[in-house]
This record gives sequence, structure tokens and C-alpha cells, in this order.
Amino acid sequence: MKATSCLQCREAKRRCVKRTIDSPCTNCRRKNIACSSHVSTQRTKENHELLPDELAIEFVESYLTHLDGRAHSIFHQETLRRQVHGKEIRDALLYSICALGSKFSPKSEHRALEDTLMTEAKRLVQADLENVCIENVQTCILLSLLSAGNCHTSSQTLFLRIAIGMAEVLQLNFSPDGSSIARETALRIWWSLYILDRWCSSGLGIPRHLDNPHCPDSSPLPINETSFKHLNPSTSFQNPSRTPGIFAHMVTLIQHFGEIQGLNRAMAKGDMAPKVKCDAIKRIGQKLESWKASLPENTQMTIQNIYSHQQNNLGGDFIGLHLVFHHLSALVYFNSLETKEQSYIGQEDHVALCKSHASSFSSLLHTSRQMSGCQQNYPTVGHMTTVASAVLLHTLLLGEPEDIPKARQELNTNFEALIGLRQYWPATEAMTDDFSKALSAVDGKPQIGWMDGKIPA
Repeated sequence: MKATSCLQCREAKRRCVKRTIDSPCTNCRRKNIACSSHVSTQRTKENHELLPDELAIEFVESYLTHLDGRAHSIFHQETLRRQVHGKEIRDALLYSICALGSKFSPKSEHRALEDTLMTEAKRLVQADLENVCIENVQTCILLSLLSAGNCHTSSQTLFLRIAIGMAEVLQLNFSPDGSSIARETALRIWWSLYILDRWCSSGLGIPRHLDNPHCPDSSPLPINETSFKHLNPSTSFQNPSRTPGIFAHMVTLIQHFGEIQGLNRAMAKGDMAPKVKCDAIKRIGQKLESWKASLPENTQMTIQNIYSHQQNNLGGDFIGLHLVFHHLSALVYFNSLETKEQSYIGQEDHVALCKSHASSFSSLLHTSRQMSGCQQNYPTVGHMTTVASAVLLHTLLLGEPEDIPKARQELNTNFEALIGLRQYWPATEAMTDDFSKALSAVDGKPQIGWMDGKIPA
């Protein structure tokens, strides 16, 4: 198995062995030379001037509570906490984490620090771009997330592509030598990039970078969250039992995203024969249902499983997985709502499935907002909620009278979620404005209640 080596060992074609993911390798330590894998504790302890230690710790915990494990999984939490407490973390990475964590602070003066922290993180990582290391990969991922939520789409793409390029140089998709924490963190970073690459390409209409025959088949999937959490620096194994967890199932789900995108783009051209369209929709829909059926019993969507994962601090991760399933399923059938296209046999069934998944998404999102530790606060949720709401709006306009009250109620809860998200992510503002205009067109009057998250009856 190929290793994730520091640049010095790669150039010398030597085996690179590290005790932890951020420590210098044995070769560089023996030669007393700088190692690209090493985080300089002397450097970091002289800085951190923007944040008092207590506030940095608070922001890091806020990030871990609200975002880690949802849109990405790039840290071993206890290792990150140890590095922050010991000041063994690069300033750029610390500031990018804290910029995200500050968003959720109840204090306005703390939230106001976001721009300063993000700007400084960008400055530091841009000055250090030739240092190809895992911490710079993590920093660029977080800066891409910040950019996406703050309406800076060019920066989102730029930082994501930088992160992918560094990850490819480091070969993070292969299990590295060293501790199990280093091995599994590297894999989680790689698969996070794989997932984020698909979301980014979908939103901006650009080609996927990690879509090739070597990905994902050549890389092990991440181990389950409980096993990952309980790894310690002294743990080392060669052939662990790789029981998949929530994040691994997210990877196998997202593998269908590219095919869904391709189908929707082909249908958008308007020249697909009805039978070809029907067969393609049916085929992908069946793949998603097969994915759902293959989930282990403890990962199936049940109320009992929600509470079980909530007790293990994985409720948000679990609900996030099933929200993405319903979102992708709704996307598969979304084009069936089009009334100007030539109809096809089975279209009514596809319309019903689209509405069912949009309704299930909305209900589950509402549930997540009622349960501690289960909230979905990352930027992509705004996009997914908008898609589900567009389907519900179709029901409000063209549905059967008996379906309208439920659709209206679910639109209300979706809009409440969007309004909640926009306090963290400015990108959500445009989504709420668009729906305010759409709803005004429905009833022919301004939707005053919209600002309170309510749709007038």
C-alpha cells in the first residue's frame, strides 16, 4: 500500500514513518531537517494573537458541535482538541476553524470576529501554499466552506481545488504508514474532498475533478464513527475490521450524484425520447432504493435509530445522511414535474415519488430542528431545502386540494429553516428572496408572513 509521505521522503524515495499525523517523520528527525508533515509548536506558540486561548477553545468546540461530520469529516476530534490546548496547530487552520465556529456564538461581538479570522487564515495559507501538508489541506477545505456560505463562489472553487491538488500530492486516498489516527484521518479528508467536489461541481456547473476510474474503487472507505472516535495515538493496526459507518455510507450514496447530474443535464436539452427518459429515471431511482435497502439495520431511518445516534452524539450525522438520500431521490424525479414536455408512461408515478421524497426531506429537516445536537447548519442544507420547497410549491399550485394543507405546512417549516440558516450563511438570503417572489406570484399579493417564516393560507 502506498504511503502518505512528507516531501523530503518522496524526493529521496524513502519510506516515510510518522508517530502522529502532524509529527516529523523518523528520517527527517534523524537528519535534523525540517519535515513538511510537522507542525511547528514554537511557531504557533508565538502567535494566536487574534484570539485569547479560552475563546479559541470555545470556537473550536462550536465548530465540532455544529459542522464536523455533516458536510465533511476531516478531524479526529480528540486529536484536534489536544493540538488546540497544546498550541500545536497552525494559525491558518486554527483561524479557519474559529471563523466557522464563531458563526454560532450567541454574542454579537464574537460573531463579528469571523471576517477578521477568515481574512487572516487566507493570508497565512496563501503565504504557505508550497508547503504541501495535511493541515493546509484541512485549512483550504474550511476556507472553501466559508466561501460557499458567504457567496464567494470563485474562492470556494479555488480553495477546494487547491485542497484536492495537495491531497493528490500527499496520496491521501491510500492508507499511510504511522498511527491509526493518521491513517483514518487521511482517508476521511480524501473522501470529504470527493463529496465536496461533487457538490461544488453541481452548484457551479464545472467538471468534477475526482471523477476517474481510480476513485473511489482504489481507496478504503472510512471506519465507523465510534471506532474512529476511540482511536488513540498509540493504536496501530495493519488489517483492522473496517465496519462502515455513517460517513462511509454517505460516500457510497454520493457516488450516484454524478449520474443524476448527467441525466438532468441531458433531460434539460429537451430532446430525450420519452421512453429513454423513463427508463433512465427508473434505473437511477432503483439504484438509490437499493442503496437504502443495503443499509445495516442501525442505519435505517427509524425514530429509534435517530434517538440512538443522538445519544452517541451522531444524531446530526445520521439525519444528514438521510436528508441527502431524499434530496438526491427528489432530483432524480424532478424533471417529471415538467408539464410542457411530452408525457411518458409512468410519469405520474415519478411525480408522486418526487413529491414523496420532498415531503420526507421536509419532515426530517423539521425533526432535526427540534432535537438537540441534530440541527443541520451547513450551507448545502439551504440548497437542498430550496429544491424540496420547489416541489412543494408545485403541489401548492397544481396539486389535489387534499394535498395542499400538508404542502403548505411543510413549506412553512422549510422557510423557518431557511430563515434560521441565513443568520449563519449569507448565501441563503438569495434563496429566501427568490421564494418570497415565487409565493407572491402564487396568491398575487406580497407574502408579508414570509419574513416570519409563515405562508398565509
